[in-house]
Amino acid sequence: MNISKWTLTTRNKLKMTLVMALAVGLLFIANVFEKRQMTSMDHSFSSIYEDRLVPAVSFFEIRELLYRKRELMQTALQTGLAVAESKSGIDSCNREIGVLLAAYKKTYFIGNESECLKAFETSLVQYNVAESQALGLADAGNNATAVQGYERAGAASFKSAILKLSELNHLQTEIGKGMLSDSRKTMSGFLMLSNLETALIVLFSVLAHLILYATRKAKRRIEPFNMN
Repeated sequence: MNISKWTLTTRNKLKMTLVMALAVGLLFIANVFEKRQMTSMDHSFSSIYEDRLVPAVSFFEIRELLYRKRELMQTALQTGLAVAESKSGIDSCNREIGVLLAAYKKTYFIGNESECLKAFETSLVQYNVAESQALGLADAGNNATAVQGYERAGAASFKSAILKLSELNHLQTEIGKGMLSDSRKTMSGFLMLSNLETALIVLFSVLAHLILYATRKAKRRIEPFNMN
């Protein structure tokens, strides 16, 4: 083989190797970033569902249970009858609230979420105490005293509990909006990387074809001068 032809072929093979190595390296880096973003998106979507949507539904159920408890209290205090039945219904509501709160405490807390929960639980305990005392008085036949005590302490703590629960629910909405915004940004980055990968594949394919074309063209120019 002619030395010039061999040198040209070797040079172009080296160029091809460098181009392919660069392509593989860049595509590998892009793939690593893609996997990280996919993991991040998966975590965000799971957290939005498990840590935000599910608790929001739980808060709605807790609110309904609190109003159910108050309804049972009013029935018992207004009539002076069925105190035992009302107490049984209230105990059932308390157990359901306990289960819902226990599940919520297993979620991932952000910001002042923990403080808001403690504030709600404090109000809830205060209301439960007022409720229990009023039921005890009503059961003992002191209905007028029970009504006065419940209206004084129970009304304020009930209102506070509902307010704190609304704050918790609002907090879930705000945190969920922030997480959704972050997920959209991650998705945009993922799409950008996908487009970059496609562009790199096209670019390196064009470069490879250009190198091959230049090699063939150079061979045709060299070969006539080396014929025996």
